[in-house]
Amino acid sequence: MSVGLVVEEQIRVRYAETDALGVVYYANHFVWFEVGRVSFLREIGLDFATAEREGISFVVAEATCRYLAPAHFDERLIVRTWIEDIGQRSLTLSYQIVNHDTGQTIATGKTIQVFIDIGNHETTNIPVKARELFERALSD
Repeated sequence: MSVGLVVEEQIRVRYAETDALGVVYYANHFVWFEVGRVSFLREIGLDFATAEREGISFVVAEATCRYLAPAHFDERLIVRTWIEDIGQRSLTLSYQIVNHDTGQTIATGKTIQVFIDIGNHETTNIPVKARELFERALSD
């Protein structure tokens, strides 16, 4: 099964992201998913700031993470992001966090973003231009 375009973003674990045992605190994986999401949107040409000025936003409606191995201070990680599914009003992105040096998968996860009309705070269909960008990325 082809997953289309996969965008990679490298990060380095900061000391503040670790707990007293020197292991990355679990909630930081969701921050890294956001880093991947923003990088993915930038790569496919979606200018999220412009979309918001035009009255459309998309919010995370669901987020999951499966923790497979610990990450530690100063390790280099790669966040991989790709589209899993495009709905009428939602987009599902998948993530894989990998240790850059060992290749070990640290975590996998998904987020479901729902498109919102900022003016009335209700869900709306994915705008045509955004859908075209998503579909192109999915078919790459």
